[in-house]
Amino acid sequence: MTLRYPILLLLFPFGLYLVWLQLQQRVQSKRILFPFSHLKEGLAAKGRGFRKYLSPFLKIMAIAFLSIALARPQSSSSQTRRTAEGIDIMMILDVSQSMVIEDYDPYSRLDIAKDTIKKFIMGRKDDRIGFLIFSGESVTLCPPTLDYNVLLNAVDMANTSDLKDGTAIGDGLASAVNRLKDSNAKSKVIILATDGDNNMGSIAPLTAGHIAAGFGIRVYTIALGREGLVPFPVMDYSTGSPRKVYQNVNSTINPELLEKIAEETHGKFFRPTDVDSLKNVYREIDKLEKTKVETKERIQWTELYQNFLLIALLLLALDFILARTYLRILPN
Repeated sequence: MTLRYPILLLLFPFGLYLVWLQLQQRVQSKRILFPFSHLKEGLAAKGRGFRKYLSPFLKIMAIAFLSIALARPQSSSSQTRRTAEGIDIMMILDVSQSMVIEDYDPYSRLDIAKDTIKKFIMGRKDDRIGFLIFSGESVTLCPPTLDYNVLLNAVDMANTSDLKDGTAIGDGLASAVNRLKDSNAKSKVIILATDGDNNMGSIAPLTAGHIAAGFGIRVYTIALGREGLVPFPVMDYSTGSPRKVYQNVNSTINPELLEKIAEETHGKFFRPTDVDSLKNVYREIDKLEKTKVETKERIQWTELYQNFLLIALLLLALDFILARTYLRILPN
């Protein structure tokens, strides 16, 4: 409960002062005659104690309740309407065989990419997010959804053994565009993470980038891993029990291509060189693509003064009645 005009509570001490003045300047009221002296003496004795303070008490309580009523006690209930203008996001991850290279020591490119993507997803709200993987071909593991648990399970399922090997960047990007082109979201985004150069597919990467730009889709491109000789893990069975060994292989990336795609679609190109910088990439994208949330709060006030006013009037009425009956001053 709150008071709309709490300053009016100052009427209470002012009312106490008036009651005190009345007691100080009190005069005897009109007297009634009793023919029987023993009745007069009994009633007078009775009135010297309790009755002496009853009328001032009633007046004080009436003033207290009246002061509270004038201060307008109120209770409030609020209703909050939250309107979120979400973003539709398609996340594309390269799952070609080269993603098992462990140049994010001690993690492979695939493991650290999946872990970072999952953390990015868990940090979003109100955005529909989908997940697509590609290598020599592409497949959507989860269309854009608000069910992040399903989405996270889809990310966990991504591996390098389910699709034809290769790097069809253009096909993967075109598939993601197809998922977003009919979206009504104010902002549509694709996050493409790959560790290689396009060497397969029926759609050229720049062509897919032009299509994305035509539908107003921004593409953020991420070049994973290092170029040059990198450790590629293989299983060695020569000793009878399998053990992991490493072979140095040549890794090639086409950062210029990824940068052109990002530039064409008004996105941004990133080149993380270690685990921390890859995590910072997704944090930066998270900051760049913020959901617009509008919150409107409606407060409904309920007036509570009626009960206090009613109690004050009843107390005043009771004092008025008693002053002319039970509390009436008897003759000396």
